[in-house]
Formats: sequence, structure tokens, C-alpha cells
Amino acid sequence: MLYCYRVGLARANNREEVADVREGQDVTLKCRLNNPTLLSTGGQIYWMRQRNGEKDNVAIADTPLDWNYKVDLVPNEGRYDLTISHATYERDNGMFVCRFKEAGTGSDLHTTTVNLTVLIPPGSPRIDPETPTATEGQPIDLECSSQGGSPDPQIIWYRSGSDQKLQSVLKPGGGRDFATTSVLTINPGKDDDGAQYRCVIWNRALTDSEKMEAVVTLSVNYYPRITIGPENPLRVELDQTAVLTCSADAKPPVSNVRWTRGGRFIGTVSNLKIERVSLDDAGRYVCQADNGLGRLREAEVTLDVLYGPRVSVISSKDVDEREDVIISCNVTANPAPVTIEWLKEGDDSFRQNGIDILRLNRVSAVNQGNYVCRAVNILNPTGGEPSDRVGNATVAVRVRHAPGKTFITPKEAIAVQGEQATLTCGADPPGWPMPTYRWWRHDSENTLNLGSNYTIPRASLTDEGTYYCQPSNRLGKGTHASVRVQVHQPPRILEDLPKTAIHRIGKTDLSLTCRAQGKPQPSIRWLKDDEELNPADGLYNILVEQSSVGQNTVHTVQSTLQFRGPLRINDNQLLPTDRGTYKCVFKNDAREVDSSQLLRVEHSPITVHKANKVAFDLKEDAELECRMQAYPQPRFQWSLGPNFIESDGTHYSVNDTALHDDVYASVLTIKGVTEADYGSYTCKGTNTLGEHKTIITLQEKGRPEHPTNLHIINQGTHSIELAWEESFNGGFANTLFYVQAETMSGEMMSHDCQTQNPCTIQPLPQQTAFKLRVKAGNMMGESDFSEPIDAMTLIDVDTIPEPEEVYFERSSDTVSFRVLPTDLMLQAQIELRDGSGKWTPMEKLLPIGSGAHDHGEVYVGEEEPEEVRIRFCSIFVESSCGNYRDGMKVDYRPSMPTQTMSMQYMVAIIVGCVVFVALVALIFICCCCCRRRNNKLKNKTADMEVSHRSVVTQQAPPPPYYTVGMDNKGLDGSMDTGLDDPSKTAIYSSQQYHNYSQNGHINNAQNNNGMGYMDNSYSNSNNGGSVNSQDSLWQVKGHGDPQMTTHMSPHMSQDSRGYQYDPMVHGGYGISGYDDYSHYPASGYQGHSMMEDYPGSRTNYAANGDPYNAVHKQRKRVDHIDGDVSGMPDPYMEHYDQGAAEMNPENKPQISFDESLESGYSTPNSRNRRIIREIIV
Repeated sequence: MLYCYRVGLARANNREEVADVREGQDVTLKCRLNNPTLLSTGGQIYWMRQRNGEKDNVAIADTPLDWNYKVDLVPNEGRYDLTISHATYERDNGMFVCRFKEAGTGSDLHTTTVNLTVLIPPGSPRIDPETPTATEGQPIDLECSSQGGSPDPQIIWYRSGSDQKLQSVLKPGGGRDFATTSVLTINPGKDDDGAQYRCVIWNRALTDSEKMEAVVTLSVNYYPRITIGPENPLRVELDQTAVLTCSADAKPPVSNVRWTRGGRFIGTVSNLKIERVSLDDAGRYVCQADNGLGRLREAEVTLDVLYGPRVSVISSKDVDEREDVIISCNVTANPAPVTIEWLKEGDDSFRQNGIDILRLNRVSAVNQGNYVCRAVNILNPTGGEPSDRVGNATVAVRVRHAPGKTFITPKEAIAVQGEQATLTCGADPPGWPMPTYRWWRHDSENTLNLGSNYTIPRASLTDEGTYYCQPSNRLGKGTHASVRVQVHQPPRILEDLPKTAIHRIGKTDLSLTCRAQGKPQPSIRWLKDDEELNPADGLYNILVEQSSVGQNTVHTVQSTLQFRGPLRINDNQLLPTDRGTYKCVFKNDAREVDSSQLLRVEHSPITVHKANKVAFDLKEDAELECRMQAYPQPRFQWSLGPNFIESDGTHYSVNDTALHDDVYASVLTIKGVTEADYGSYTCKGTNTLGEHKTIITLQEKGRPEHPTNLHIINQGTHSIELAWEESFNGGFANTLFYVQAETMSGEMMSHDCQTQNPCTIQPLPQQTAFKLRVKAGNMMGESDFSEPIDAMTLIDVDTIPEPEEVYFERSSDTVSFRVLPTDLMLQAQIELRDGSGKWTPMEKLLPIGSGAHDHGEVYVGEEEPEEVRIRFCSIFVESSCGNYRDGMKVDYRPSMPTQTMSMQYMVAIIVGCVVFVALVALIFICCCCCRRRNNKLKNKTADMEVSHRSVVTQQAPPPPYYTVGMDNKGLDGSMDTGLDDPSKTAIYSSQQYHNYSQNGHINNAQNNNGMGYMDNSYSNSNNGGSVNSQDSLWQVKGHGDPQMTTHMSPHMSQDSRGYQYDPMVHGGYGISGYDDYSHYPASGYQGHSMMEDYPGSRTNYAANGDPYNAVHKQRKRVDHIDGDVSGMPDPYMEHYDQGAAEMNPENKPQISFDESLESGYSTPNSRNRRIIREIIV
């Protein structure tokens, strides 16, 4: 059972409650006494129902008075509840009162009031009016009502699209039998037209999510809204068409709009069109609209007429010299001009900007002329692009003065005989007032004319001569001028060619002659079919004879065209190909004339068609065309084998046609080709001079034959255009062609030309050589390739690099440059500018790039140029060049770094590496052999070692001593260890031409003298290096390591000569002391290769690597190894293996740069004195 309570206390023993129950459900109304003992006092308790103003008891004590009511009385608990079953609105909707009255007095001791509402959902909402129509600005009420619900529902208004509640007036119904209404008042506008309003109702009989609503659409009649345009103001250029638009948005719509201007009616169209607007059309236009709602609306648009500057000035102004001139320029324009300026005709240097007044102070004759006032404004019409408009006006400023220097035009007066010629006389300054001009000839003082122009109506040879002119006015005369008039006579043919000539083939010594007269002497050309004839072609000879007659030197030219040449039979016979139109053309400066003749050659027929094959399939109609040239006209006869073919109109038909240039065609048509029709057909042509036969083969359709005469039409940087002659197409039209391009490296590229001939092959790499060939194809197959041709793409000049580091070295008169790495095949073009400013290219072009030189150096002569510039050009097309780079003039140019290693050095390095590996392998094999030998002699050497120990005191072998004098300490082995001391300065690391490092020192110096200096003198002299000794020359040596040759300058060469000597020979190269110890075997640790420990040591010096040494000197014998047997050398080399295997750097002699390198003797300047022991056994 669903119920709800709301309790309120009136007094301490009174309470009020609220309860809801849905119709048809049960509900219990509670009544509880605060003091349960009251029920035992003898009073009376009961339930009373109050509804619609009527009161009625429904239960007294424990007795209900209605079948649907039941009470629950529990005295000891003070409980007296009323249960209602199957509640109905008509019976139970109202107020129920539980009351306890005191016995005897009737006083109310307890009262409980319950307002019971029987819940009934509201009825569907209804909006009135259902289709509301309003007028803009006039309020309208919308009423939403609902009836039948209990309790009375809530009614809320919303506008569609918004969740905001609208303010309205609610009128409760008071019961389900009465409608509850809500009134929404709207002041409508245009925006409310078509708006939807909804009323939403709800009461407690519905859940929170349950709502009932109704929607209505409001229709609003609104006044016109006028849109005028297309832009306001509307800008239109003068004389253009203006269209004023007016549209009205109204409900109900307006039937039409009304245009007025200045109160004057114009029209009722929406688009007001004004053709060729004028300035009078500019102004305000009003558009009015009325839709019958009682209010007239209107809008205004302004028509702005644009026009360019209208400039006006006085036409002329006459002034005297030294007067001031002031002239105003009147300009009107819309919009206003952005520029007003004054210019002078013929004087570009004169310009006055930004002012409309021309001011000239103290004028002279040079100020005379026409002055132009020029104004510019910018028109920006509606819907168009801005554009300039220019207006100008001219005023003639005339300064009164006498004529100046006189001249006559043209300077070279040439008249043509029979035609008019005019001479014009002028002066500078021209003079004002306008002068008169007097003309006369050299042979007479008579005046010919007084105007500025003198005209010869029809020039003749007698009009030649010198003509004079002089201007004058009231202020004075000008100088007089003269001009020599020459009269040219156009060529006039004196001997014409006959219009037509017919000669038989084989005619000898035929010639054509033309003769003409003219002045100056005319030239002569012979043409055949409009192509100029050249005697060098071997078919013609041209003779020309010239003569001149008369005082005026009129020239006569006669020319003979001889049909003679080495390519003719017997040098002089007429050929069939001589047929054509011949023309002799005479030309001089006056005119060109000609005479022509059609030459026809009588000869027997000759074949002129090219195709000797045709292809048709069975049952097709075949056509065989035979073309022959002959004169007279030939008669054709067709045959297949021995059988002549006659035109029967059924299977065979023949049609003969005369073409041009004595060419005739005969077409044989075969209808419905059969197997028997395939074969070789003979076409025979016959005339009075003979007959000729040609064979045309009819075959089945097949693949085409390969093209011929492949040739290049055009070459580009990334394309090549080809053309070819098409061969027999196999019987199919639209033959396809394929081009194959092969590079020199063998890379293949293909291009499908389809049916195009010529055909462009692209894209291709620039400056690349190709072999090109073409083949044809159709649906039956492909032909073989044509004969290949060679072609190359051009170079793209934008990819040509500019020269780098361009210098002109004054000390050597050489130009040098460097080029960045490039794959292009280029050559350097050097140009020199002399004192006159003329650039002269040098004849010597240096190849660069693509494996060639990466730098260049050219001697330009002893005379120093003003400027030098270099550019790189294609080797193949010298006109394809990059940008110039100007050279810098220096006394000595910086050293040119080597960017790349040339191929010859790369090959030398590779060969050297191979040889080195082979030598290492050979040494390894030798070492293995020596080990085997040493093992066999082990016992014997052990005995001898004991013997030596007993005889010789244990000591190290003495060091070898060297001669005192000019000896190279750079080659002394005792310096090797010291040179490798990382703590010492790398004095040898900056040798000229040898960039290497020692002891971890990196040489950063670029410009040095290639010499290093030590702190101490390593001299053999007792004073550490005397003044007279040459020891200082040997302190520093260039590195001779062959491995360093790859870093040498390309301008240097390496001498491969070596110097060998035997140090064991007494006095070899002046070295003594070696033979004293020659009997000692070498010690093991010294036998280790110094090259392996010190790749940069001086053991690698060649003689020419040392700039001071004449020969290569070894430090000591290779086989000289010291032993350690009782201080004496081991003669049997027993320590060799152990020394080699157990080498220790501590056993090697060490010396730093701080120590003196002493000789074999003790010297006074020695820091660490030594005792040299020499024991000779």
C-alpha cells in the first residue's frame, strides 16, 4: 500500500497530515493519541469525512460506517487507524478527521486531520489557439489547459530549443472536473515567426520522468526588411552598366518594390538597371516596400560614378626669351587623382611631380616644346579589380627665337624611279614664329619650295643631285643644310624566259638566259620549284655578265643557267628530274623582280612510288597503286605472271588518274581476295618514248618491316626527339613504334612512341651518350630493330657549378681555380679583360670534372689583365655554360688543397699494398725455415756458448762508431726512440709537402717553411756543431715514407731511384767503423723491424726524400745484431730467436730530445759521459 504523510501540529493534541493514494488502491490513515489513557475515561472517538462542503461520519469507535472502511482500535496503544479499500475519487478524495470527544462536556481532546488526495493523471494538454497567427509588435496570448487530473497539474511553458522556463499566469482548476490553465503572453517579432512553443504538465500521479506536453507553431506576419546593394555605395565606372538590387523580406511577401530618386518615381523592378551610366546618374536611390500591414519600409543606396582624370590646359602660350611661364592644369576625377605631374615631349629628364601648376623661370629656346599635364587615379569598381586611369593634356610653350642649326631628313635620301620621294627640313631650335624654309638645288639658286617638306612626285634619274634648305623668320635665319639624293632604278627585265619549254631527255647543252637592268647593280638568283640552285650540287652551272651604261651608272646584268655538271650523263644531258618551274630573280635595294618558265622533259615512264608491297587478308578488297612519272602521258597495263589483267568490273577494276608534275597513278582493285590472287603483279607504263615495269607484291597481312633512316631532330637536356622512315606496315594502319636507348655502361631504357613519328624520348639524364634504335609493331608481331645511331643529351646549364677559389697570381702570371666534385664533363673557359674593357677568351680550354682535374692553372702571359673571369662549359656544346666567377688578383695565391686522390695514386697504393703483403708472406716463410735450422744446431750452439762464456767477460757489444764530419743524424737509429717520445715537441711533424704526425702530435700548420729546430745540436763536432760544419743541415729532414706520397701535391713527382751500398765494404760512402764489428752476429731485439714499431721513422728515407743528402745511407747492417755472451757477440746467432721473441722496449736504446746524441767517442759537451769499450778478439 502506497501512502505518504505530512504532519503539522495545531495544538499539543491536534495534528494535520497529508496522504496520497492512487485510485483503486488501499490506504491507511493513522490516528495516534498522545495519551492512550484517554480512551478509558469514557469519551467518544470517531472518523469523519469532509468533501465538497459535506461532512459525514465514516466510523464511530470500532464500528465502520462504510463497507470499504475498516478501523483498527487499540486502546492501550492509543491507536485508532482507518483503512480505506479500493479508494475512489468521488468517495474518498477529501479531508478525513479523527476526533476524540470528552464524555459529558463534548470537548475535543484529540484531533487528527488527514487531507487524502486520490491521484489521477492529468488529461492531455490543449493549447488554444491551435494555429496561432500574430502580427509583429501586437501581443498574443497562448493558453494551455488540462482537465481530469488530481491534484491540479503544474503547467510550464518553453520555447523550442531552450530549457529556460517562460513566465506565464497559472489558473488552478480545483478538481478534476475543472480545467487548470496557464496563459503565456508573447510580444511577437520577426524572429518568432515559425518558432515552436510547448507547454509541459505534471502532477503527483506521474513519475518524475513522466511528463505530458503539447506543441504549437507561431506564425508571425512581419513588416518588410529591405536589403539593397549589391554594395552601398555602389561604385560603377563611367559608361558602364549599373545594376541596383533591392529585395524585401516580408510576411506576407510584397508584390513588388518601388524605386524613387529625389521623390521621382523610377520603376517597380527588383533589379534597377542603368545602361552607360553618366555623371548625372550619380546620387541616392530609394527602394520602398509595403506588404499591407500598414507600415511602409524603405532603404537608400548611393550610386558612385567613377571616371578617370579629365585634364584641361590652354592649348598654347607664346613668350619671349627670359620670361617666366606659369600654366595651370585643371583636373577633375573620381576618385581624386593620386598623381599629377608635368612632362615634356622629347625630354625624358624633365618632370615636375605633385603640382598642378607648371613653372618655368627665365625661359630660353631650349624650353620651347610641348608640355604634358598628366594625372593618374585608381578606380576600384564594385566587384572588379583596381585599375589605373590616366588623363593628360598638352600645352605648346613657344619661345620667340630665330631658327638654329638646320637638318634634313632622311640623312641618306634614296628615291625609287617612278615613285614619290619627300625631304623634310627642320632646325634645332626650330624658331618661333614658325619659319619659312627655302629649298634649292646644287645646280641652280632658284627656289624650289618654301615649306618644311619638299616632294619629288615621280623620281627620275635626272632628279639626282644635292638639295639645300635654310629656315628663317622675322628674328633671323638658321644655318643651311644639304642632302645628296640618289635615284635607284628597280630591276627591269630586258629578256624574259619563255613561259613553257618542252625538251626530250638526253638533250645536250640546254641553257636558260635572263637579262635585266637596274641601279644599283641587281643580284641574280636561279630557283627551281622555289628552291635556290647551287652549282656545287653538280647539276648546273651559272654564268653572269655585268655592264654599266650612262652618266647615272645604270647596270645591266645577264645570267645564263646551263644544265651542265659532273652528275649529268656526259656532263651535259637533260635528265627526267629536270622537270620543274625555273625562275630567275633579280634584286637590288629598290625591288625584286623575276621571270619564270615551266620546263617539261619528254621521257619514258619511271617509277615514283615507294611501297612495293601490299597486304590484304582473304575475302578483303585489295588495292594496288602504281605511280609513274612520264611525258607524254603513259598507258598502264597490269599482269599477274604471264596473264594480263583486264578491268571487268567484277573481280578486277583499274582506275588511272593524272596527278601533278607529270605523275600518273593506276590503281588495281581486286574484290574478294582469294589464294590465287596472292603473288607479284607487274605494272607496265608505256608512252611514245618507251616503257617501264615495276613489281608490286600482294601478300597476307603480317608483321611490319623495321624502320629506316633513323635520325635526330632535336636534343634537349633531358630528352631526344627522333624521326625515321616507315617501311612496309604489314597491311595494318597505325603501326606502333618502340625506341630502345642504351647507355655506354649497357643500361637499357625503352620508350613506347605509340604511333608518333617524330617521337620525343624522355626523361633522360643530362649529358649522357646513348645508342638509339627503333622497331615497329602491329597485332601480328614486331620487326627487327633499325640500325642504331649515337646521340647525347645536352647539359642543364643550371647544374653547372661555378668555379671556386679563382686567383690571378702576379708573381707567376698564372690563373688558377678549383672545381667542386661533379659528374659532368666540362671544360674551363677563361676570359681576360684588357684596358679597353674588351673581354677576350683564351684559346686553351681545360677539361675538368668527371674524373678529370679538380683544379687548373694556366699561364696567361706577362701582360697583366685588368680583370679575369672563369666559367665552366660543356665539352660537347661550348655554348652551354654556367655563370662566370670573377678572379681575385693576388701576389701569391694560397696553396691549392687536393680534394680528391687521382686514379694513378690509387693504383700505386693498391699495388704497393699487394707487394707489401707478398713480402710479409715471404719473410714469414724465411723465418720458419730459420727456426728449423736453429733447432738442428741447438746442441752445437749450446757447447759453443759455454766456451764463449769461459773466454769472454760478460758484456754488451760496443756500439758502432761513425766518422766525424758531414753525417746525417736524421738517419741515425739512436734518434728513433727519442723522436717517439710523446712528451717532446713534434718538431718533424710540419715538414713541407708531408703532413703527418709523430708522438701523437697533430700538425695544424698549413704555411710553414717545412723546417723544425731542436734545442740541442746533434753534431759530431766537439763544440756541438761548429759554424763551419754542415751538421745543422741534417738536423731536420723531410719524411720519405712512401706511404705519404699520396698526400703530396699533384705538382710534385716522386723519384723512385734508390741508392744501395754495402756497409761491410771498407770506406763505403765514407763510413768507417762498420768493418771493425762485421764479425759480430746481430742481436735478437735489434733484428726486429723498426718499421713495425715506428711506421713514420726515418728508416724509410729515400735519397731524394732528403733534400740535403746525396745518397741513401743505412744506419747499420741489417744482420748486425749484438749478443750477450760474456759481454761478447754470439758468433752463432744463438740469441737471435730469443731476442726476437722476447723483445722488450726497455732493452732498446732510449733517448729524448733533451739528451745529446753522441758519437762513438766521449766529448766534452756530453751531459751523460760514457765509457766506450772496444774489445777485439
